[in-house]
Amino acid sequence: MAFYRNRQLTHLASSVSVFAITIGLVAGQSATLISLAATSIGNGAGASTVSTLFAALKSSFTFTYTATGSGAGLKAFFAQTPPAGTPKPITFADSDDPVAGTEKVTGGRGYVQVPLVGVGITLAFNTSGLTVPASGLKLSRASYCGILNGSITNWNDKSISLDNGGGQVALNVPIKVVRRTDASGSTFILSSHLNTACKPAATPGIPAANVWNRGVGTTVSWPSTFISAMGGGGVATAITSNKGAIGYVDNATRLTNKLPAALLLNKAGKYIAVSPDSITAAIKDGKVVTYGTKLTRIDDLTDPKSAGAYPISGATYFLYYSDLDFKGFIAAAKAKAPSLGYGSVP
Repeated sequence: MAFYRNRQLTHLASSVSVFAITIGLVAGQSATLISLAATSIGNGAGASTVSTLFAALKSSFTFTYTATGSGAGLKAFFAQTPPAGTPKPITFADSDDPVAGTEKVTGGRGYVQVPLVGVGITLAFNTSGLTVPASGLKLSRASYCGILNGSITNWNDKSISLDNGGGQVALNVPIKVVRRTDASGSTFILSSHLNTACKPAATPGIPAANVWNRGVGTTVSWPSTFISAMGGGGVATAITSNKGAIGYVDNATRLTNKLPAALLLNKAGKYIAVSPDSITAAIKDGKVVTYGTKLTRIDDLTDPKSAGAYPISGATYFLYYSDLDFKGFIAAAKAKAPSLGYGSVP
């Protein structure tokens, strides 16, 4: 009986201690992580590059995510202005363009930014009317720079022919470039690469007409002849619907839509197919940088140097409020990513 009574006293003391700790945590909640329900993470918005990944995670987590593009997603996160159809509050966002670190959240909450997965921005194309080599369509830096600058306008261009062993890819098929019309992180990754690779310093002998002069950003000044589309899914649909079309879309969305992608000549002089491994190789060439209070980004990804690196690669960044706990979701996303066409990040 004495033993049982002592256990009761010990249990009572433990209960009082836990109660006291709980009261203390509630009182000091601003400095303590608020644990979300294990499978419920709230509402988010942002980059379409992670749409495939987040859709796959809905079997394990409860949340809403609107693929508005990186720009609109960050606006929703910082100003608590959710896009149509997305309920409040916004608890997270995703962007392929890292934040500057000077942005302020409405209400003054702190926030965290972590690189979530690696993304490859592919040049996916419509095969109608094209003779694609068995080894895949190859595009040199001069060729894809010219296509995206609007100076190479037909698939029978000599530059494309030389890339593919001198054979004609097409007799006469006009190139129709599909580009994003929304503020897009994919556009940021692509234009960052073009602004480095499509210059004489990086590609000696590049024709003047193919030199990139359209800037870097989530939106750029594309040629007026390009086809406009909203979101990565919109780009994929437009490519499928237009003979001779080529456009930039993340690898996961490309795979979902069963579109072929060109092998691109990288800085090391190798034609590289996009894959989780080639994206990861590019990410490893980058430099991890911490800045602000709790922000991390990966720099030096505009033209990766490794022989196996896919040249148009970048990280996509997950943002959440620093008083919330997203560790489980982030870990699940990183584990699932390679099977869906994404690369791994540190």
